[in-house]
Amino acid sequence: MQQVTLRVPASTSNLGPGFDCLGVALSLYNNITVSRGKRSVVSAMIRDAARKFFAAAQCKAFEFSCDIRGDIPIARGLGSSVTVRLGILHALNKIAGTNLTRHELFALCAELEGHSDNAAPASFGGFTLARGLETQHFNVSSRLRFILLIPNFEIATNAARQLLPSKI
Repeated sequence: MQQVTLRVPASTSNLGPGFDCLGVALSLYNNITVSRGKRSVVSAMIRDAARKFFAAAQCKAFEFSCDIRGDIPIARGLGSSVTVRLGILHALNKIAGTNLTRHELFALCAELEGHSDNAAPASFGGFTLARGLETQHFNVSSRLRFILLIPNFEIATNAARQLLPSKI
């Protein structure tokens, strides 16, 4: 397989009292296309995901290009970084012909992210409860609708966390 395109859902987390553990996949997507061969200029995030994949899969690294298209805005709390990391990990797994499981790829993504609250719903869909790499998955009723209020400015996760009071 020389080219793979994956559709990865947005996710939101820190729902109610479930800070860093509750998350839900949304019907908003990024398409990540990875092609083996000619290398394109890639971000540090993509390079880090590729390094982690090749080390975990114990396979020889190869050059690849990556194209990211979709509807998930960057740095708005919808897991855009997870979509890229998870898409790269799954695509490289398919192209390399390695057999890392969905859970192993989730674990790599969670490690790259620093936490699993967005990685779990993007990996498994639905509503998830994650404690480290242990997850519980729950289906979401098709009657439930989410309304997204997306800010017109970017804010990195670490910067957003610093705005929160230490006690609520």
